[in-house]
Amino acid sequence: MGRIRPLDQELVSLISAGEVIEGPFSVVKELIENALDAGATMIDVAIEEGGIKKISVSDNGHGILREDCAICLERHSTSKIRSREDIEAIGTYGFRGEALASMAAVAEMRIISRAKEEDIGTEVISRPGARPTIREASRPVGSTVEVMDLFARMPARRKHLAGPKVEAQRVIDVVMRHAAVRNDVGFRLVRDGEVVLECPRGQRSEDRLLYLWGSQISRALVRVDHSRMGVRVTGFVVRPPYSRGNRSREYFSVLKRPIEDQRLSRAVENGYSTLLMRGRYPACLIDIEVDLRDVDVNVHPTKREVRMSNMDTVLRVVEEAVRRALSQDRPPDVSADLDEYLTTVRDGSHETRVAAFPPTRQPNVTTAHPRLTEEVPLAGPSPRGPPAEPAVVDELGGTFRIVGQIHNLYILLEFEDALVIIDQHAAHERVMYERLRKEVNEGHVSVQELLEPMVVQMGPDEMHNLLSLSDMLRAVGFDIGPFGDREIVIRAVPEILGRHARPEDLTALVDELVEVGSRTPTEHFMDEIVKVTACHSAIRAGRPLNEREIRGLLEEMAETPNRYNCPHGRPTMIRISSAELERRFKRTT
Repeated sequence: MGRIRPLDQELVSLISAGEVIEGPFSVVKELIENALDAGATMIDVAIEEGGIKKISVSDNGHGILREDCAICLERHSTSKIRSREDIEAIGTYGFRGEALASMAAVAEMRIISRAKEEDIGTEVISRPGARPTIREASRPVGSTVEVMDLFARMPARRKHLAGPKVEAQRVIDVVMRHAAVRNDVGFRLVRDGEVVLECPRGQRSEDRLLYLWGSQISRALVRVDHSRMGVRVTGFVVRPPYSRGNRSREYFSVLKRPIEDQRLSRAVENGYSTLLMRGRYPACLIDIEVDLRDVDVNVHPTKREVRMSNMDTVLRVVEEAVRRALSQDRPPDVSADLDEYLTTVRDGSHETRVAAFPPTRQPNVTTAHPRLTEEVPLAGPSPRGPPAEPAVVDELGGTFRIVGQIHNLYILLEFEDALVIIDQHAAHERVMYERLRKEVNEGHVSVQELLEPMVVQMGPDEMHNLLSLSDMLRAVGFDIGPFGDREIVIRAVPEILGRHARPEDLTALVDELVEVGSRTPTEHFMDEIVKVTACHSAIRAGRPLNEREIRGLLEEMAETPNRYNCPHGRPTMIRISSAELERRFKRTT
């Protein structure tokens, strides 16, 4: 007798069930999607012991006809397709026809359903290895599916389930992801008798996310809506500084179908670019609309992933959509007066003047050292003109006063209803980054040749690593070459570093470039070079600034995109309202 033989159908069913049903969360996902395909506007989910003991999903959809109840638990039975053409453009949440059959193979089940065409409902009771029993039952139009003792007949699978607390959290995540996408549908989740989620149908998208994600994002949501090349991207991103330590709040869907895809995560994170700190991740809700014929929803047994024929285009449009949304948004922690001032400076629609000091008050801005602006002008190599006279400008819609510096690090601006504090290094670092990034992209980097080329000693490994990146360094404005066995020579640097860069500064810069090159993937190295160079070009913490330099920095910020975060994702400014000050000083109750 040969070694190869067909498996019996019961074993085949168990193997298939293992592919479709990974845990309680898989059961909940499949049942929610069946309810949505049935046109449900309200879905109730209840779990006990994390769903291991019992799962119940009820809906008010169109229900199951009595004649279909006899076959709904059989493998490859489905109401969602009829022909080969249907497979080419799936408008439902799935059609594999294995979900209910897989559940029936690994758990006890009870289905009570009534179709809108029928006066009385139907109850189906199924136990693994036995034929289901069917009888009449009373129920409003819709369906309830109960799944009990998951994997009770499969001890090896059951012991690999996590504890009830972890499994319950996975179920909550599944419900939240569907609820976030389908705000037209009401969702209710009960865990061990306690209501965990309750979302009414027809909520505004913002209100649904506020409920699901918490109040701290209420002022940080930025709407996304961008279309190009047959792809439309809609949803929300959450502006920095709000971020997460993982990707658990990155929600994606295709045609309202929640999916997971690391490529989409990277596209969104690329859209944030330098607005997030290293190791931090955004929160987003992104839905992608494409032609149904371009989507394969059955590439994964659990339909957790989809395949799109135009995936490269989709990724580009997602990244564009996120970048555009964030670049057009103003953080709520920035004064409207300041933002209007920066906007009018950029657009040239008003004079670039602010109220520096009230006439009755003595200037209290720290005075810079006499030689400071001569050696390293704030704006780079080209010195600015004479400072403008302090003036109140009513046409800006409000005025603010430059109070001065704090610890030679922060610039303090006084508004009628708030204080705004600017991190001078972070703000100027963003200015330098955007300037150099633009020059690199356009292929015209301004270069400053050093009056005396500088020689830096290095270890052989460091020297090799740095010289291997010389082409990219040259594109940013560095002219670095070998000078003996253990030394390199620097002949030119990007002009933003200034004419008087000190040897110790350039040595520190080279050391950091070597470190960045050793830990950064090649495709991101160019951007990291620009970041490092911008950081070393920016005005330093501890440097005193005079009024003219502060004005100059504000004007440069006005012309700079993404000015509210430094290239490493830190905020460049924060706002403290007068109400907050009064509360902290107990002036209000």
